Amino acid sequence: MTHSSPDNTTGFRVIHLTTVDLSLRFLVRPQLLEVAAVGGEPIGVSAPGPWVAELESQGVRHVPLQASTRGMSPLRDLLAVGQLWRVLRRERPTVLHTHNPKPGLYGRVVGRLAGVPLVVNTMHGLYATDQDRLAKRAVVYGLEAIAARFSDVELHQNPEDLELVRAKRILPKGKGELLGNGVDLTRFDPARVGVEARRQIREELGIADDQIVVGMVGRLVAEKGYPELFEAVSQLGSQYRLMVAGPDDPDKPDALPREMIARAAEAGVVFLGMRTDVEALYSAMDVFVLPSHREGFPRAAMEAAAMGLPLVVTDIRGCRQVVDDGENGLLVPVRSPEALRDAIEVIGGDSALRSEMSIASRRIAQERFDEDRVVEIVMTSYREGLIEKGLGHLLPAGLAGEDRMGKVRAAGKEDFAALAGLHSSQIDSGFLPSLGPRFMRVLYRALLEWPDAAVFVVDDESGPVGFVAGVTDVGAFYRFFARRYGLRAGLAALPRLLRPSTVRGAWESLRYGSDDGDIAAELLSMAVAPRVRGRGLSGELGLAFLQNLESRGCAAVRVVVGTGNRTAIGAYEKMGFRLAGQTEVHSGESSEVLVWRS
Repeated sequence: MTHSSPDNTTGFRVIHLTTVDLSLRFLVRPQLLEVAAVGGEPIGVSAPGPWVAELESQGVRHVPLQASTRGMSPLRDLLAVGQLWRVLRRERPTVLHTHNPKPGLYGRVVGRLAGVPLVVNTMHGLYATDQDRLAKRAVVYGLEAIAARFSDVELHQNPEDLELVRAKRILPKGKGELLGNGVDLTRFDPARVGVEARRQIREELGIADDQIVVGMVGRLVAEKGYPELFEAVSQLGSQYRLMVAGPDDPDKPDALPREMIARAAEAGVVFLGMRTDVEALYSAMDVFVLPSHREGFPRAAMEAAAMGLPLVVTDIRGCRQVVDDGENGLLVPVRSPEALRDAIEVIGGDSALRSEMSIASRRIAQERFDEDRVVEIVMTSYREGLIEKGLGHLLPAGLAGEDRMGKVRAAGKEDFAALAGLHSSQIDSGFLPSLGPRFMRVLYRALLEWPDAAVFVVDDESGPVGFVAGVTDVGAFYRFFARRYGLRAGLAALPRLLRPSTVRGAWESLRYGSDDGDIAAELLSMAVAPRVRGRGLSGELGLAFLQNLESRGCAAVRVVVGTGNRTAIGAYEKMGFRLAGQTEVHSGESSEVLVWRS
């Protein structure tokens, strides 16, 4: 705690972790871009892929997780865990935001163990339904319960999922917030796309004006209900045409066999592959279908609703949040080609009903599926999560709230977590932060309990954003700390204390504290959050601290700073400290001793 660096800079960095870059591009891009809009650095971590270039062109830095895969591969998953650990230790993000299934499980655990200040998870959909075998549900729910203990914030897209994990106590009590899901209502707007797009798409695909186009958008996997859909459409007349947009997903065990796709194409199904102009494709459809077996909160169905399409979807969680049965579409049983066929015929054969459902779909989308609201909830979760942990100083100006600075005040015992967080994030050159955040919280709890400590803070809307801490007798404080908090501090620092170099550093710190030298009073640490620098807060805090120690009879105060930290040395010289010699707190590390005299 002897290396003070009030001008060290740490940025607000947010990592979104997904399996593949497709998810970064199409599921969380608005959230990544909003991080940049509020003054932070957005980073996407996933397997490399074709969408990385577009993300980077929009200011999102991508870090590849080479071993990440959507398929079942325990060995590659273990490699991905190790790669993620190295990424987090190198990048030092402020927030790690994981997205399930696999990254949501291992990402939360690795994020917490790597010391990420805030770990957030979005549950896009539980990977087990009530219809699954008990063994599968036990594994899925058990793994989710473990992972949820390692996160700070749990966001759920589906209200039924949130209700289930609360009822079964998969989530810790008090954790969990409804996020919902949304799409860009400006992009997916039938008035903006226009009727010309419909004519062009149908003409390109050879679809007659009087044919009913049944549309489906989704990966070519059985779980999406394609086998049932192909069978249902085969029972409809030539008046109906099925149009499918979606990529192959060969890593998945239920990827559609090539022969099934070939047979469907021979029967007249139009396969378009991966498309980025889906808003134009929706305009060419008359009915949207999604016969999935499992969903979280289906984006394609929301997009179709926003485009004013009537929908036929399975009666499962996720789909039920998009379709009000009989109002903007119909719900059908899972794995029932006959029910699917009948529902398509009911809507496809009644133009007046299609028109009524179209109006209802657009209204429901505007009421429920606004992407901007989802982004706002995510950013609020970052802000409130960091403030609750006493880490509000890590927020960028765009998320910190109104810029109302308070006056310098004496710190209270309740400030220990905020001061520990400020120290760890802003003073990265010292030894003590290397013992971990739990150790730092123990240290500052002890400091605020010590009667001969002088600790002052300054706040803004997010909480403490600057502080200074010191004692009238550094040797006496270290002896108090070792006696009262030694065991607790040692446990908090595990497993770091198992390394010989760390044990040596701890011994050197305690030995330093036992040798007061000529001056017992010491300024131990000072830090100011980056977003409020340049306002003279260091000077105000330093003045309050020195006046307090002088009133206690301290005629001289020292501060020890790493020799290479010229910025900190200059800041202390402005407060009236003067160079008085050199010392070596840790072997091989030279430090300057500066002294202030009344």
